[in-house]
Amino acid sequence: MRILLAFSITIVSLLATASYAADYMRNPSEVHNMLDGATLKGTYLRTQSPYSLNFNTDGILINQRGEKGRWWVNQQGQYCRVWATGRLQGNMSCLDLAREGDAIAIYSKDKRVAEGVLVRE
Repeated sequence: MRILLAFSITIVSLLATASYAADYMRNPSEVHNMLDGATLKGTYLRTQSPYSLNFNTDGILINQRGEKGRWWVNQQGQYCRVWATGRLQGNMSCLDLAREGDAIAIYSKDKRVAEGVLVRE
């Protein structure tokens, strides 16, 4: 009975994770076209502070503090970045994106870290 219960819990967890991950955008072209030349204006959820990211068409990324880096989209459709200046200088990460109506959410290792809307100025 305990084995059946443990098996059932494992299956439910796997199904929940699979359906959660399926919400991430995975088409590299779609993600690139969505970000290219746009600005994310929103909230950094860890600190509940205003957050912005400018995704320049030349691959340059600029945040609300003026810190710069480079951005690209990998083959899994993740938005990747490496910071060239600022407190995160040298930090490289690839993050998952999910579309929620007009909003975009950014996830790091399945944890929602930022959200906002993309605007073109």
